[in-house]
Amino acid sequence: MNPVEIYKRLPATNCGDCKQKACMPFAFALLKGEADISECPWLTDKEKGDMASSVNKNDWQEALISSLKEEIKKVGFREAYGNLGAELRDGKLFIRCFGRDVIVGPDGEIQTQDNLTPWMRMLVLFYIRNGGGHGISGKWVIHSELMGGLMKYKAFQRECEEPLRELFDRHFEKAARVLDGYGSVHPAGFATPNAWLLNVFPMLPVVFLYWPEDDEFESKVTIRFDSTADKYFDVEQLIFLIKEIVEDIEEKTEQMPS
Repeated sequence: MNPVEIYKRLPATNCGDCKQKACMPFAFALLKGEADISECPWLTDKEKGDMASSVNKNDWQEALISSLKEEIKKVGFREAYGNLGAELRDGKLFIRCFGRDVIVGPDGEIQTQDNLTPWMRMLVLFYIRNGGGHGISGKWVIHSELMGGLMKYKAFQRECEEPLRELFDRHFEKAARVLDGYGSVHPAGFATPNAWLLNVFPMLPVVFLYWPEDDEFESKVTIRFDSTADKYFDVEQLIFLIKEIVEDIEEKTEQMPS
């Protein structure tokens, strides 16, 4: 089953009684192994049993990746690479993806120095399939200002901004070093000096902003996108993309010596 199929079998009440607070994020969490069907209070025991036996956390990801690879075979790399901000060498696309080089062949196969999660593999393929060509506007917006973002903004705050804020609160210096290690730069013109501009993909710049707690205000994280971001990924894909980055930052901070 894929997330949409699971969502159709959920009550779709967005009741807020589970950790994910809404049914679509809950469907994705089930497939990632981050939630259990028993956590939904509105399903009957029979419905929970039926869904528990149907949900496979891995097969749908590989099926989607295989489908995307077939679509990639139809993409003309020679025409597409400039629109994606990629390089074309020996018929393969070379894409810089948050601090690492990713090589994609015309068959959709991905090569990189370290392993990519299934989510990141999907996002790389989505980036190529969606085609680019929209450029960068230089206008910074928050997630809710992107097309369709208003309905997903609470999920974005919960899945992306809040975990990054908590990580900065606990391990600011380490998390800052990880972001620097991705190749981030420190842009001027923002209301905090704790700002990192990262080209997550060549045509997808993202700014991470952090305000530490002070006598008047609690700590805060805001993530901003170029206004063209929704031309490269939809707002749900951006949630999963930034969540993957936050989880990668957390994993790398935990590996650093105290």
